[in-house]
Amino acid sequence: MFICGYHFPADMGNDVSFDKVIEKIDANVSGEVAGKTVTLTSETREGVKVEEFVIPEGTFAHKAFVDYYKNAEVDAKDGFKMVYYTNKYQISEISKTEDGASTHDLCKKLDDMNLYRVKVA
Repeated sequence: MFICGYHFPADMGNDVSFDKVIEKIDANVSGEVAGKTVTLTSETREGVKVEEFVIPEGTFAHKAFVDYYKNAEVDAKDGFKMVYYTNKYQISEISKTEDGASTHDLCKKLDDMNLYRVKVA
């Protein structure tokens, strides 16, 4: 099972706790998150930009997108990397639980079918 790009043993099945995922992300981006601006853009499949968001620092979503940007084997275009559907859904689900109201609107949008790109600066 892969969650947010991390492999978890098959014997865990679909019951991987969010804490285990957060642990792996924390270990991978320790010391690299503070002061980073994480910008997401949404666009239609035709490439028309719909919205731009800045992810609140200190949230799981912020940390997870820094991790994604660092590790995703996706070519950057104008400093932005495309976010895979599975990753955005997984980040959204964990953020809904961990971040609560601070990312509620963002998570609602991540559950749509638009394409997303992320930039970390």
